[in-house]
Amino acid sequence: MYTLTVTNNFHYAATIYADTSYNVNTGATVKVKVPLGNAGISVPGLGDMLVQDIGDRQIGGFSKGTWGVFIAYQGEEAVFRYEAGGELTITFTDLGQAKLDSNGGISRIDLGSLILPGE
Repeated sequence: MYTLTVTNNFHYAATIYADTSYNVNTGATVKVKVPLGNAGISVPGLGDMLVQDIGDRQIGGFSKGTWGVFIAYQGEEAVFRYEAGGELTITFTDLGQAKLDSNGGISRIDLGSLILPGE
């Protein structure tokens, strides 16, 4: 389990989907303990962000922390790796960019959307 904190500086309210849904109004911050590991964040006009628990599976990036979370948003991907008590902070800017911060390591990765035979 990790803690997800979302701050919304975008012009429309965002919604976090985890064990239940949480509204994040413009200018607000919501902190959620993600019990099942997976969350989605929907931002009107910008799309959805996937925040998926990958456990101890390594999918790239510099950090070799024990636990990992895969993050996908607007065609870009990152991995957050941490030890016990992971904390991931996502701040949506007024332009809709997602600024990531954490108490572990975050790496930009490229998984590619297609897997071909032999890969």
